[in-house]
Amino acid sequence: MYECPNCGGNLKFDIVSQQMACAFCGTHLDPYTVKKDTDAVEEQCFEATVFTCPQCGGELFSSDSDATSFCSFCGAATILSSRIANEKRPDFIIPFKKTKEDCKNAYRQAIRKNFFVTKEMRDPKFIDGFRGIYMPYWSYQLTQRGEIKLAGEKSKRKGDYIYTDHYDLTGDMDAYYLGYSFDASSSFYDNISETLAPYDAKELTQFTPAFLSGFYADTADVAPELYLQDAKELAEESSFDEICKEKEFKGYSVSDSKNKSKLSNQPGTKLRKADHVMYPVWFMSWRKGERVAYVAVNGQTGKVAADIPMDPMRFIIFAMILAIPIFVMLNLFFTIKPTLLLGISALLLLISTLIYNFQLRAIHRRDKNLDDRGILWKNKMPEEGTGGKGKFALRGKKKGKLFEKLPLAVIIGGGVGCVMAVTPITIIVSLATSFTRMIGRMVIWGVAAAVIIGCCIFGIKERQNHKDVRFPVCYIVTMAAIIAAAFIGILKPVSDLYYYAGVFVISITVLLNLMDVLHNYNKLAMRRLPQFDKKGGDDRA
Repeated sequence: MYECPNCGGNLKFDIVSQQMACAFCGTHLDPYTVKKDTDAVEEQCFEATVFTCPQCGGELFSSDSDATSFCSFCGAATILSSRIANEKRPDFIIPFKKTKEDCKNAYRQAIRKNFFVTKEMRDPKFIDGFRGIYMPYWSYQLTQRGEIKLAGEKSKRKGDYIYTDHYDLTGDMDAYYLGYSFDASSSFYDNISETLAPYDAKELTQFTPAFLSGFYADTADVAPELYLQDAKELAEESSFDEICKEKEFKGYSVSDSKNKSKLSNQPGTKLRKADHVMYPVWFMSWRKGERVAYVAVNGQTGKVAADIPMDPMRFIIFAMILAIPIFVMLNLFFTIKPTLLLGISALLLLISTLIYNFQLRAIHRRDKNLDDRGILWKNKMPEEGTGGKGKFALRGKKKGKLFEKLPLAVIIGGGVGCVMAVTPITIIVSLATSFTRMIGRMVIWGVAAAVIIGCCIFGIKERQNHKDVRFPVCYIVTMAAIIAAAFIGILKPVSDLYYYAGVFVISITVLLNLMDVLHNYNKLAMRRLPQFDKKGGDDRA
């Protein structure tokens, strides 16, 4: 710890004063004047206390030696083991600007309109669990210098003709970019870091370990090369937009993809330096079972990124209350025939099944981290054809039957196409004889049943990728319900009671699907931790 020169107490960084403050005697000191003897041992490193969670293996470091009561990554209520280590010194840091109280207020404001959020995430004790963590980022310094030549056009109309003149627009370019940043921690999900962006790079200051006193920091374990191309593309887009605004070029049409590619090739975007920087984040986690919901608040701007699970019972009660006025309005202003009601119910059944299937696919991508390039890079899974650069995905090709390889959109699109193709023919033929009317009903309901059953079979096979997803009983019930509805629609009984019975069965099935959809929504709103994938070999965990 940093000792107060007046009383020997622990000095910690104070956000309000932006200075080191002693809680015992009130002394305030400039962070750059406070040093430890060990800080000067090696210029590129500094001594830190590393805390390791014994449950998930997540690591954080600080210049303090205070024991922590819970893990920021997995939310485990445990005393973290600690050790002393030399950590690589970052180049720059943005100190915390928002206090913990500012952070809590920003979070309350963010969830105020979310009526369905779980009561645990509204609990004041939970909200008080925010922890200040410095997250590592790569901040790129890029330059663009050289001659450029772009294609410009001017069009004018004379009589019935439009004349277009083509020009070569040339000039010298000298551009410099600072502050294009991407998170350098595989433990920090890309979608959270992107939501928290941007940070104002103008407030970057030279790093000193004193800024970490009273806070924690995550380690950088992603190489700067991973996001370099992204930073270059951002710089080229910005330069192109600025060039189009130049008064000499305003009269010309220069905005097209060819000009953008010319800009990237002619002067070229060069990397001057990739700085290792620390950005402030107020971090909080809520754990349920083996999944965790994260809440992160930008420690500079107060912007909030949150995983917000839903309270299923609260949602169902609200839906039932909302259904009452809708039911009354439909009965007062509309008259729906039993046959049409059965068709609408079947359509709702199809929609609920599709939503369930899409959720399974999204859960698979989330749990395999297929959209998080930092984790994929760390796991060494380069996408085919990228040469280990740029985007990443899982290695290998999916094996299985042809049906498993067909995307859901093709199956559904084919079914809908069949319905659209046969419906006009069915209508024409059905006007001729009552026999052909039955054939028409058989075609329509047969195709509808085939589409829904196909979706169910696809979903059951997709479920094989999710060991922790309970067996979708709703698929079995859905197939039985649509088959029963198809028989009713084809036979067209005289009594309306048969139609209402079919609608009732389908409604119960849709309700079961809705319960599973809510369950899957919470799985999507929470996530598995990359640290949970560690298997042995870590005696510190």
